[in-house]
Amino acid sequence: MKLSIINKGMNYATYRAHIQSLLTENKTTGSKQTPELVEFTQLNEQRMHRNEKQFKLNEELFETLSSRESKEYWVLFAEAWCGDCAQNIPILHKITEASNGKIELKILIKSEHLNEFQHYLTNGAESIPKLIRFDTEKLEELGVWGPRPLNAQAIAEHWKKNKATQTKEEFEKELHLWYARDRGQQLQSEMNQLLKNK
Repeated sequence: MKLSIINKGMNYATYRAHIQSLLTENKTTGSKQTPELVEFTQLNEQRMHRNEKQFKLNEELFETLSSRESKEYWVLFAEAWCGDCAQNIPILHKITEASNGKIELKILIKSEHLNEFQHYLTNGAESIPKLIRFDTEKLEELGVWGPRPLNAQAIAEHWKKNKATQTKEEFEKELHLWYARDRGQQLQSEMNQLLKNK
């Protein structure tokens, strides 16, 4: 991924403002515009606001961030209508904020950067959010994360195998209940591990 693409990424405040601006026109991100996707986006605004207020950085991740010397970009592919994006992006933003400038978050709308995103599919699927870490000096790729914390991914995989016995509504209720109970703890643990790897 070239620096020109990284530079097209939005910071968190710009991403939030972009979504809010679209909602004033009853729109969401992406070329596909349906009342259902707009409704999801409105719900996700509430989720993001709640996660911004409730998130607390744990001591282990704080120490890892404090001890870092090198700087990096976190390039994040997302869409406003995606529930997993709403649950994870505010926490990733808070983590980068706590890095004291060592990590810079760049958010890209997936549907506007499909060519670049094709390198980061999940089992052939365009699952989001997808986070790619880059060294700021040489733009070397340091690691990839996404689209969900492991326990949330397990819930999604279980649903894909059991669609005959579990509705999409039941799956989404189970998934977001897990997010509400976890409050970003597993995501912090996974980010801590990624950062310790390099």
